[in-house]
Amino acid sequence: MKFVFLILFIALISQKISFGQEDYLIFEKEIKANGQSIRLTCSSSGFFTGSISVYDRNNNRKFFIDSIYTRYISDTLLDLDNSGTEELILDLGTGINAYDYNMLLIFDFKKSEKPLYEVHNAEIISGLDEVPKIVSHVRFSPLYLGTGYDYSLRYTGKGLVLETDPDSSKVLKSLDINEESITETMNAFKEELDECDENNNFISYFEQYLMQKKLLKKDKEGWDFFNRYYNCRNKKATGKELKEFVSDLHRYLMTMDYKFGEE
Repeated sequence: MKFVFLILFIALISQKISFGQEDYLIFEKEIKANGQSIRLTCSSSGFFTGSISVYDRNNNRKFFIDSIYTRYISDTLLDLDNSGTEELILDLGTGINAYDYNMLLIFDFKKSEKPLYEVHNAEIISGLDEVPKIVSHVRFSPLYLGTGYDYSLRYTGKGLVLETDPDSSKVLKSLDINEESITETMNAFKEELDECDENNNFISYFEQYLMQKKLLKKDKEGWDFFNRYYNCRNKKATGKELKEFVSDLHRYLMTMDYKFGEE
């Protein structure tokens, strides 16, 4: 009886998982949104087996792409730009590595049947601000240090815009970095390794702190941190390199358009 109920439940939500001929799992799901039918299919046979098809009300296929994702995570309908119409956000696993583990695809069916934007290593944050925001988590190498930075994007209806004013965005403000937490981690690092040995990548902690403070318009706090905690001989040259690194990275984020690429 439980087996029969399970089959009915899966059928009701238009989602199916079955075994293929080679004993791997095949996943299928249909999503209804704004008069469109979005059909997802992927298998466990390898990476990037996932496909997306979009059909209109008359069952005409308007968009198709395959080999784009590895696994389905979730789908969400949210009004991202407060326009009165919900956008569809697909959360799909890439599975490439720990530096690129998922992507959000944003559909705005008022404009197109295909996804308009993609953001990697990202999640949706709703409930803090008037409209939901998209937060991306960037991880630096080497991964074991746990360093990186987070930034917030807002959908305007015309594109995704990097948030730059923490006073008007609670989401952005929440991404501030905690000095006490990072210094504890740095102190633990210094107990085991030489902080001035370039091969140990201690500089990654300063890259993280300076970049996060730059994103929150708190540059002075970032450089005060560097001046307090960087203790190696090449401080002036390192500071110059860090300034260029942070400026170039911030400029890159400001100019990204996040448009979906089919290639």
